[in-house]
Amino acid sequence: MNLVWPDTAIEIAIIGVLALITRGVLKRLIRRWVDRASERAEQPTNGLTHRAATVIAQAGGLSLERQAHRTRTVGTMLGSLVDAVLVIIVVFMVLQALGVNIAPALASAGIGGIAIGFGAQSLVKDVISGLFLLLEDQLGVGDYVDIDQVSGTVLSLGLRATRIQDANGEIWYVRNGEIVTLGNRTQGWSNASIIIPVGYDEDPRKVMTILRQVAQELEDDPEWSSQMLEPPNVLGMTGFAPGQTNYQIVVKCPGNQQWAVEREVRARVIAALQQAGIKAPTTIPSAPAS
Repeated sequence: MNLVWPDTAIEIAIIGVLALITRGVLKRLIRRWVDRASERAEQPTNGLTHRAATVIAQAGGLSLERQAHRTRTVGTMLGSLVDAVLVIIVVFMVLQALGVNIAPALASAGIGGIAIGFGAQSLVKDVISGLFLLLEDQLGVGDYVDIDQVSGTVLSLGLRATRIQDANGEIWYVRNGEIVTLGNRTQGWSNASIIIPVGYDEDPRKVMTILRQVAQELEDDPEWSSQMLEPPNVLGMTGFAPGQTNYQIVVKCPGNQQWAVEREVRARVIAALQQAGIKAPTTIPSAPAS
């Protein structure tokens, strides 16, 4: 081992300085990514009213505080990973500067890495995809998602596979590396669309007046107004069918939370129409076969 002083000490010092500079640059990039991720967390509520943004945050778990905390946690994890990798690189470079032959160790590590890479390509793909699913918050436990032909509630999100339970109770295991297209119904908002069939000979103006009253009563009810992003929108007469006319009410709700609102609107509309004497559609008998 031939050491030349002070050249060796200067080389080690330069390695240390370069490592610190690299660390600072990478840490800064991570901070910028954290800031941008925090800004993206606000996008689901952009363009919505304050009421809509508040309801979405409460129902969908998209509160800015939760997102900021999660993003900081991921940033800390990436920072620790950077420190660990830099320490390993610096140790090897310092050993080389001190005259230690590290070629056999690097060769062994390289051969082992190639063997593992060829033998576990799908596993590596699944882990990397799972990491990005987690970092980008594409889905989380409790979300209702559509992945290819599978639709259901996410039970767990691992680095290798995602576990989903569909409406029939069946458990699906989806490899993260095979997820190409993903739809998350829980994030954002959804529309409750209610079609109300009424007899063909009923006065449309009277029906519309009743529907608007029902919509206003639902909006004034604190129990239900907190489950809607906007007041119910009575679209009016939207179609015809044999013996009936169809009216439509649309309510914007938090993602995948429209079902209870739809049931409540139907129940109130039926009660109001019956009380006002509005008749249900009459069934037109089919013509006898010749």
